[in-house]
This record gives sequence, structure tokens and C-alpha cells, in this order.
Amino acid sequence: MVFRQSILNESFWSWLIQEKENRRLVWLAAICIIIQLIVFKFYYPFPNFLNLDSKDYLEAAISNPSIAMRPMGYPKFLRMVSSISNSSLFLVCCQYLLLELGILYFLFSVKFLLFPAKWTFRIILAISILNPLIPHISNFVSSDCLFIALSLVWVTQLFWILTRPTLRLFIWHALVLFLCFYTRFNGLWYPLISLPVFLIAHITLRPKLIGIGTLLVLLVTNMGVTEYAYFKETGRWQFSAFGGWQLASNALYGYAYSESDIPTQVPKQFRQLQTVVNAHMDSIRHIFIYFRPDYDIGGYYLWNTKSPLSVYLHNYWRRDTSNSILNHWESLAPFYSSYGLYLIRTHPGPYIRFFIWPNLINFYVPPVSSMGNYDFTSDSIVTKWFHWPSQKSHIRYRNAKISILNPLPTISAIVNFVFFVSFLIYGLLGGFSLTSFTSRRILVCTTFIWICNLCFSVLAAPVELRYQLFSLVLTSVFLGLFLSLLWEESKSRQKLIQVTNNPTL
Repeated sequence: MVFRQSILNESFWSWLIQEKENRRLVWLAAICIIIQLIVFKFYYPFPNFLNLDSKDYLEAAISNPSIAMRPMGYPKFLRMVSSISNSSLFLVCCQYLLLELGILYFLFSVKFLLFPAKWTFRIILAISILNPLIPHISNFVSSDCLFIALSLVWVTQLFWILTRPTLRLFIWHALVLFLCFYTRFNGLWYPLISLPVFLIAHITLRPKLIGIGTLLVLLVTNMGVTEYAYFKETGRWQFSAFGGWQLASNALYGYAYSESDIPTQVPKQFRQLQTVVNAHMDSIRHIFIYFRPDYDIGGYYLWNTKSPLSVYLHNYWRRDTSNSILNHWESLAPFYSSYGLYLIRTHPGPYIRFFIWPNLINFYVPPVSSMGNYDFTSDSIVTKWFHWPSQKSHIRYRNAKISILNPLPTISAIVNFVFFVSFLIYGLLGGFSLTSFTSRRILVCTTFIWICNLCFSVLAAPVELRYQLFSLVLTSVFLGLFLSLLWEESKSRQKLIQVTNNPTL
């Protein structure tokens, strides 16, 4: 029964290869994965592009700088893939197969460690690998797919460290965590899970210290090199220029509905910016709320040229033509970070009401946003990278809307809610007291991952569906396990009642 048995003594790979059921499932999964990719690429022959992200990643891959607007992990991945082939189809296939392999590694590890029922696992496997979000997110020229694949490997390794820790596994986990950290800033909270897992692993002190040391060296070195590169570029120490702009943008969603601060009463360094911000807020304050450009939390204050952050950037560097726009953008990031913290500290109520609360709802029902459109247009950067003969693309149909993803926000909401309720019911029925020691550790680890992802997602940036695929896969799998176990418990109790009422059975 799921969660109740001790793990097998044989190795995972021999179990995966030698057991007949596993071999059949692997072959069937491989066939379904390939068929899904072929059908998908027939209807979407060209990769999809995000408005700003894709262009920035390609520019970084072409110029190969030491730092860029976003982490350099994905541009390095693009360069590595292009060393084999510049085909856009090859890139999408690589991303898709990496993500599906990450899902299979995660699922079969769960099967080995937690013993789900045969049909429960079959259903979970089918739902996971045939999720329509997978080929669509793999079709983007974006770091999302690579980061999700790495995250699935990261969480799977955590489960193995909790059950069969080895020095080799520690080293590999440190490397995977570094790659997550290097690919997306969403990986910033991953060490908060990995380090405690390293500490409680059942292994001698020496491999623990080596693993923790390797992890810290990789992360601290990456942070130090990045901050030094920013210092050389802008004269300011910082780890993420994007983070400073994002923090100020988030804070402005709350300040937009507050009483305006008098510029002379704010700290001196913020007075000029506060004047620009107040002028902007005055210009939109009398617009009907549903027509305001900042009605939905998103990228307005971060990217729109009319936002006060962009206006101040233009005014501040108006006479400086010696540096690039990117250099100006990066140079203001520490200042914007301080300003964002100041607004949050002085206007906590509106910040919670107009940014945190809407973003919490977005986490529960993540909007499709940019994933709802098939942006098959290209520009000179795209044609240069993929060696296309022209900027014209040909598609099977002219409908740019991806309607198949529309039900997923509702499905995600249902999955999150039922997962939370099932977890509570399982605990209230005393399930954890009957759970094996290994399974209990894995469940606690999964719960902390879910909570940390929730907190980081809500606080860091406006939530979109594409950011939540990792959480959706993780939650869906454990929801299936909980529901299966609750069903088994219900049948057992019903049978016990029948026997009690009729001893002749």
C-alpha cells in the first residue's frame, strides 16, 4: 500500500529495467511522448516567442556577455544546442525531451519509493506525460522548460537523499541546484530545502560536509562572480538587476491605490523619483478602475514606456550617451530595490491588498497570459540565430489563440484545493502515524516545497501559468497518491463495518 511499505533493497535502475511492468510502461510512455511531439509540431511548426524574454535570451546567446538582464544559464544552453544544430525544431525537441525525461525520472522514483497501486500509477503517468502544457512550454524560446526539467531532477534527488544518501548523490545534487540557480531566479529558495535535507540525511558526517561544502562553493562563487561583473559594468554591487526593478514594480501596484506621499517628506534620495511617480498616479487615478493600465498585476510598471520607472530612467540618463540602455537599466536597479522596499514599508496595507492578495489568487488560478497566444512572428535576431532565409513564418492555420490551455487554470485551482484538503484529511485520520519513516520524510519535504513555492511565487513577481508547471506536476502526483490511499482506506473501513455487522461474512 502507498506510503506504508519500506523501500526495496535492489537498485533503482535494475528494478526499472528488470521488472516487466516498468519496461512496458517506459516503452508505452516513450511512444506516447514521440507521437505527441509529432502531432504538436505538425500544428505548431515554428517555436513560440515571448514578447521580451525570447529576444533578450537570443541577444545574450549571440553576444555571450558575463552578465545579462536575466540569468545566463539558458543563453549558455542555447549556445550548447546550436553547436550541434541551429534548427529551431532541434531546439524544441531537446527542450521537450529533457522535460519529459525529468517527469519520467520523477514518476518512476516515486513508484519505487512510495509503492502506489498499479492503476493509480498508470493514470498518474498518463496524465503527467500527456499534459498539453508540456509541448507548449517546450515550444517557447524561454528558460521555463529547462528550469522545470532541472527542478524535477532536483526534487527527485531530494527524495533519494532522504532514502539512500551517498556522497556521489550529494555532489550531483549540488551541481543540479547550481544549474537551477544559474537558469532562473525562481531557484533562489531551493537551497532552503536542500541544506536541511543534507543535514538530516542518514549518512556519516564526512560526506555531508563535502556535499554542503560543494553546494555552498558553487552558489557563493556564482553570486560573487555575478556581483563583481555588475560592479565592473555599473559601479554598483548587486546580484540581480532584474530583481531591483521587479521589487519596485510590485510595490507600485500597492502605492497606486494609496494617498500620495509629499516628495519633500520622503528620503532625499527618492524625491525626484517620487515626483515622477506622483505625477503618473495623478494621471491614472480618475480612470475607471477596469480601464486602468495597472488594473491587472503584470508587467505594466516593469516594461511599459509610460510607467514612472521607465520615465525616470529616461530622464535620469538623458544626457549620457556613453553607455548602453542596458547599462543604464542595470545601474538603476539597486536604487529601485531600495525604493521598492521603502514603499512596501510605508504602505504595507495597500501592498498586501493590491499586490499580494491578487497574486495569491493568481497562484490559486494561474492566468494563461502569454502562453495563450502562438507568436510565430520573428525578427532579425531570430532569423540570424536559427538561420532562417526570411522573417516570414508559415503555419497550419491563422488562429493565434491556444485554446487548449484555457481549462488549465481551473484544473490547477481544483488540484491545489483538493491536494490541500486531502492532505488535511489524511493527517486528521491518523495517516502519518501509519506511514513508513521514509514516506513520512518525503511527504514533509513535499509539503515544505509546496509552501516555499507558494510564498516565493506570490512575493517575487506576478504569477502566470507557465511558472507553475513544476508545482502542478508535483501536486498532481501526490494528489493522486492521497486520493488512492483515501479510497483504499474507505473500502477497508466499509468492509470492516460489514464484517462487524454480519460476522458470518
